[in-house]
Amino acid sequence: MTDNAYFANPAALASGTRQIQAISNFAVDIINEFITDVSATADWCGKDDSYAEQMIPQEKKQREGAISTGKALTDAIVGVGDGTLANLKNILGTQGGNLEAIHDSSIDTGNTGGTHSGGRH
Repeated sequence: MTDNAYFANPAALASGTRQIQAISNFAVDIINEFITDVSATADWCGKDDSYAEQMIPQEKKQREGAISTGKALTDAIVGVGDGTLANLKNILGTQGGNLEAIHDSSIDTGNTGGTHSGGRH
């Protein structure tokens, strides 16, 4: 292979894409479950006593920060999966186009791949 060559292994990319998509789905499920579970415990510190008045703002800030971080991480994982899938589609499209062009040029009667006998080049 030369330095100018382009190489891609579509089968390996497809396999990797499936794995990343599975991880993405798992990450979405995890953050959704986390949001549900953490929201169910939001009033653990009480509602109207002095302890609750002190803890509610801190608990809310920490809960919202954890949810925000989890969503950002999930979005990043999903973005990697989406980007990998887009790259795979691009590679397959390029590969298909090149194979079609090779096929078309091989059936072109004006392009025999050799030298023509007679005539000008």
